[in-house]
Amino acid sequence: MAAAQRGSSRRTSGSAGVDFRTVEPAPLMLLKGPEDYAATRATDRVKEQLRVQHPDLEYTRLDVSSAASGALATLASPSLFGEARLILAEDLAQTSDAFLQEALSYLDEVADDVTLVFRHTGGNRGKKLLDVLAKRAVVVDCSAAKTDADKLDFLRREFRAAGREIQPDAARALVAAAGSSLSDLGGACRQLIRDIDGEVTEEHVDRYHGGRVEATAFKVADAAFEGRGADAVRLYRHAISTGVSPIAVTAALARKGRQIAALVDHRGSPDALASTLGAAPWQLRQAQDTARRWQSARAGAAVEAVARADAEAKGASRTPEYAVEHALAVVAAGVGR
Repeated sequence: MAAAQRGSSRRTSGSAGVDFRTVEPAPLMLLKGPEDYAATRATDRVKEQLRVQHPDLEYTRLDVSSAASGALATLASPSLFGEARLILAEDLAQTSDAFLQEALSYLDEVADDVTLVFRHTGGNRGKKLLDVLAKRAVVVDCSAAKTDADKLDFLRREFRAAGREIQPDAARALVAAAGSSLSDLGGACRQLIRDIDGEVTEEHVDRYHGGRVEATAFKVADAAFEGRGADAVRLYRHAISTGVSPIAVTAALARKGRQIAALVDHRGSPDALASTLGAAPWQLRQAQDTARRWQSARAGAAVEAVARADAEAKGASRTPEYAVEHALAVVAAGVGR
């Protein structure tokens, strides 16, 4: 068996799995979880490492939902010229009973010079095979990043793996600007790591990603709820002129408004509200300073104004841009105890 394949990645008992950034080839591997970005990165890394050892590596993607009987045995059988093989079997969540039985049989006698990578995105399909792989394979963590906290952790790991640093405020700004998916966030990280020397700051993030829809809309909302009415309108008009829809802005205003209204009379740590509001704890801690400048009744009125603007932006008004500007004025005027 190839040396690269014998050096499997270490995995602690009970852990979610090996980090896709550091995984090494092994005869049996399992990409576990629905996150395509992590699975693709892991596969690419394994492929690159194997090709260093075996320039003539034969790579095959096998659709296990429609694989013909005996397909795995054929692919894994010794080749005429002895090339090393990498087989990606995807996706076990959709696999046929025939392939499950064939895969279990294969595990009884794993072929030399074959790296077999299974992909499982979730569910109980193929549980017997998964249980065996959990004990015998290198399991790569491909869990989904469901919260902003998960995305922040992902971002920090990306920078740490590259030997780089990013300031906390810059990390939060990058999640807000490019955190709609790990593919987008990972691409944004790589761009900043490639283009910026030294520590990445919030100014760097704003320069590269401040024009993104999410970031621009949130800037409008922040300005309005901080009482900076003129800035909010200026930012809003710029956003509209660059293609941001009024609905994107009302969505950001609604999110900020819910946070402020919940925090106005809240006593205690904002972290307790995070799960209820579907926000990250750091977002509420950030909004807490703004909430101190609001009264409960005024916060409620601001939320109502945003709701009306949202309805008008979605068709209840012929002039949605003006409707949102009016809401910005109402919100900014409500600041102050």
